[in-house]
Amino acid sequence: MKYRNRKEAGEKLADDLKKHPKLMTNSVIMAIPRGGVPVAYAISEITKIPFYLAITKKLSHPSNPEVAIGAIAADGSYEINQGMQFYGINSNLIEDIKQKAMEKVKSRLDKYTNGHEPIVLGKKVIVVDDGIATGYTALVTGKYVKNKGAKHTVLAIPVCPQNSINRVKKVYDELICPLKIDSYAFAVSAYYEDFHQNTDKELYDYLEKAKREKLLYKDLD
Repeated sequence: MKYRNRKEAGEKLADDLKKHPKLMTNSVIMAIPRGGVPVAYAISEITKIPFYLAITKKLSHPSNPEVAIGAIAADGSYEINQGMQFYGINSNLIEDIKQKAMEKVKSRLDKYTNGHEPIVLGKKVIVVDDGIATGYTALVTGKYVKNKGAKHTVLAIPVCPQNSINRVKKVYDELICPLKIDSYAFAVSAYYEDFHQNTDKELYDYLEKAKREKLLYKDLD
């Protein structure tokens, strides 16, 4: 099975979420930019659950920025792939990587949300992305919303590998994923016909449409 695009993936997730009536009230969707935004928008259009952005940043390996060793959220919550210690990364280097990543998180907060963070105290929070591989970004987002007082957390993703499920379930109360893949070699992009890299313009367009349609979450600090 493949999704045509992120919109179709969001529509499928919306159908699955509607099977959980308790999630249709007092909930907010937190989209992980950029790929999670079109998925979240499609869900919000169907369910009328408002959405906002959860700003995170992957922690990159110092010798290869394309290799993620973990992720960090806006409040400093972070996750590290402990297996990466075998690649010569010590605690001092990790602190340096975290500090640089936090600077980028703050920059993205200013860029995408004018520095605002969502108030989710007492809310049911549905974290949405276009899929997970290792799951570290989803993990720190779950930690982040729990630290902000979410009373129930759900990770809603179109596709994920089986070997990441137990990892994310340590943080989330529920996992909703229509497509669970049991494969050693896994890439989210393999399960989409169109998996183009979303641009900032697309992200802003979705936010503007959501604002016009009263789908953008407004309870902000």
